[in-house]
Amino acid sequence: AKVTEFIPYAVTMSAESMKLPEHIRWAALIFRKLHSCNINTGIPFEVFDMAKGYEEIIFKNGVEMYNDYGDIKEKVMKIKEEVDAVCDIRKVPCHNDALCENWIMSGKERMYLVDWEYAGMNDGIWDLADVSIEASYDQELDEMLLTEYLGRKPTETDWKHFLANKLYVDYLWTLWAKTRVPNDGKPMEEWGDKRYGLLKNNNV
Repeated sequence: AKVTEFIPYAVTMSAESMKLPEHIRWAALIFRKLHSCNINTGIPFEVFDMAKGYEEIIFKNGVEMYNDYGDIKEKVMKIKEEVDAVCDIRKVPCHNDALCENWIMSGKERMYLVDWEYAGMNDGIWDLADVSIEASYDQELDEMLLTEYLGRKPTETDWKHFLANKLYVDYLWTLWAKTRVPNDGKPMEEWGDKRYGLLKNNNV
């Protein structure tokens, strides 16, 4: 066990509590501060390089993949190509695993983001997309999150950038789950199935 700082009056967030407007504002503020700190950590979080590495592990271990995986991957890569062409994508320090349970409120005065195991340089919009997925935001809450983060109403390009990252999040974590199947069995298989279902339901 490692304790880095004691958080007084700590309350771990959940999908429901992360839907509250004040918690959305806190999360947006923390992400904006993190993403604009102008520090290069030297630690990359290259989503599609990681995906390729996970694929190699999956195939090496003979883990069964989805019958339509090739088609889904092709669509994701096409979306990436289109988004890269129109969006200003910058690599900034990111948390990269902003599950609801990684957010902690200290009374009503401060919110903390903990568990930085996956932290590294990535597209900052990934962090926002991750929170949206984990807390099951609808479009209204997504717009609130983006508006608080950007300091303005999101444009059509902002939405395209954000929605693409929601696809990337589920794409990468689906593959990660599949790499864990040989060790963790059915629970990880089911978790991967859930992420893959989300990926397909988000119009891929």
